Amino acid sequence: MSVQELIVYLNKKGMLVSTEAGITPLKGGVSCEILLIDDGQNRFVLKRALEKLKVKDDWFADIERNTTEQHFLTYIGAFLPESVPRILYKDTEHHFFCMEMLENGLENWKTLLLNKQFRKAYAQQAGALLGRIHSQSAGDPEAEKLFDTLDSFKQLRIEPYLFKTGERHPELRHYFEAEASRLASKKECLVHGDFSPKNILVNSDRLVILDCEVAWYGDPVFDLAFFLNHFALKALLHAENAETVLDLFTEIWHAYKKEAHALIDSEFERRLTHLLAMLMLARVDGKSPVEYLNNKQQDVIRAFACEEIPAGSKNLKAFKTKWLNKLQ
Repeated sequence: MSVQELIVYLNKKGMLVSTEAGITPLKGGVSCEILLIDDGQNRFVLKRALEKLKVKDDWFADIERNTTEQHFLTYIGAFLPESVPRILYKDTEHHFFCMEMLENGLENWKTLLLNKQFRKAYAQQAGALLGRIHSQSAGDPEAEKLFDTLDSFKQLRIEPYLFKTGERHPELRHYFEAEASRLASKKECLVHGDFSPKNILVNSDRLVILDCEVAWYGDPVFDLAFFLNHFALKALLHAENAETVLDLFTEIWHAYKKEAHALIDSEFERRLTHLLAMLMLARVDGKSPVEYLNNKQQDVIRAFACEEIPAGSKNLKAFKTKWLNKLQ
């Protein structure tokens, strides 16, 4: 369905009062089309999944993940309504949904971090929110059934981040393959799958999470490692402020532990640091590299990860110290 056909369709469904609505493409990730639609009376965001993702490598994924995202927003909205956008219209047949346009001074957290705005309050709120999602959904048979989406998680995370990176680093390949197998075997709680600053909007009153199409009932370690990775990378980007950035790393972990305490066993941190090192390397040599690191910075990550993955820090404090020493 073309964009104009979408507008006509939404008009028939009562979402619009005119087929002359304004259409503004919004920035998003690599996996979807996001449009701001405004006909003068109605103003909302439409999101639909792309079959081929917008990256250099060939990367295809099932567009049913749009339905998964609808389920996630509904599930989380039931107990954390201010933490997700409201869905205004769902269409599982055509793989899109409409949600509220989030305004009122909400800003993208990634943009703030790139501009060297490091607020501990946001780190604490985000860590606590992630811990709450994990603890609330742990052991919930409804969530386990609704987010039985391992095939999609493999397409969107295991293959592009772990298998592809392992393929490009043959000396480490067995570590990546073992971790992929371990992740695929876990069913503990609802995992967002793309929990990162680029998918979080913040202001002084509200923190909202977006882009949850990778949601899967699996291993909480993945979300936390994926999230902390962004701060590890930004400590390299802002090396002159590395200690300040990694303070956020610590704040996230402490806030997370308070909410997700029952999920944290004696080996949690070891698994966390092991996957974190792999994801750092994946954001350089996987299918979805970060756009803000230069060649020299990428080499710093390669050197660190190639040492850290086999060695393995036993806890997050030791990992943080090693990484900070590498940056100084």
